Amino acid sequence: MKQLRLAILLITSLIIGTNSHAQDKSNRGREFWLSYGFDYSFFWETPINFQELALYISTEQAATVTVSISNTGFTQTLSIPANTVDASILIPKSGPNDARVLTDGPSNKGIHIVSDVPVAVYAHVYSTQVSGATMLMPVETNGFVYHSVNYYQTTSQSSPPDWYSWFYAIASEDNTRLEITPSDTTKNGWLPGQTYTVNLNKGESYHVFGKAVFDGFAAHASKDMTGSKVVSIVGGDGNCHPFALFSGSGGIRLCRGDGGEFVHQQVFPEQAWGTLYLTYHTINNINSDIVETNRNYYRVCVLDPLTVVKKNGVTMTGLINNFFTSTWIPPAVIISKPTNPFSFPSIHPIKTSAGIFR
Repeated sequence: MKQLRLAILLITSLIIGTNSHAQDKSNRGREFWLSYGFDYSFFWETPINFQELALYISTEQAATVTVSISNTGFTQTLSIPANTVDASILIPKSGPNDARVLTDGPSNKGIHIVSDVPVAVYAHVYSTQVSGATMLMPVETNGFVYHSVNYYQTTSQSSPPDWYSWFYAIASEDNTRLEITPSDTTKNGWLPGQTYTVNLNKGESYHVFGKAVFDGFAAHASKDMTGSKVVSIVGGDGNCHPFALFSGSGGIRLCRGDGGEFVHQQVFPEQAWGTLYLTYHTINNINSDIVETNRNYYRVCVLDPLTVVKKNGVTMTGLINNFFTSTWIPPAVIISKPTNPFSFPSIHPIKTSAGIFR
């Protein structure tokens, strides 16, 4: 089942990434950055800290790839043959090279991937019953304005420990200065609609968690960080610097009967949003019935509240917070102005959830 789920995650990420990227750029590149995003498995999944963060590196040419972690002694260099995928890298999760982000706020342990030829890279977190993968985008696709896209934590019907809705920004250049405007109250006390400034250097990241009270009541679950905005402004060197943004959740349950999932997904910047998206649901039954009733949830995000979003020719309504609308029907979505749709598939044969663009 893990192998089937992984195949679905990677294929779906590739299809959506290709169709929705409005720039003439590719997910293949020579340099990538990410963090080991917060996961409830660090402290609560049984066995504790049993999860792994694996990197899958695909190349069409013979490649020499180096993976390192800032401010640690960890570095590994791989020689990968042409037309193969390497899955040997597991990011350290303990000891002096531990790369995990254990709470909100700043982190200086960025994961850096450098290749001598263009490669495609996927980051997959998996544990005994938890899995979350994302396609990574190279630094040349980094942008200056992003919006986080998450999902309701309250669908869990409870508030399990450390199930935070979160996002983080990671810098690929020194003197990166960011303005962060959360869409709701955060764990560190930031208020919705207020703007806060953080400064980052290369390989540093800043992590924002939605406020939560983990007392078992769904009403106290982590605030949904969808719509939070992060903008690069002029830094100490007089320049604006592009950066990358990731959205996710330390734990989330989209359907009431499942055990929950970890989510992390690299987000496209504003300049990569598009106007036409074709979608099809992921398979979520043990018989691989491709025509079974859809189980995906879609969030279509807009920059302009007046944007007309059409699903198979029918105008969608019910814009939430002037930023997104939701649907679970597998549509061909046509939009009059640039948007950024996210898919939340359920791919378990019962009713479990998967993550953004998985």
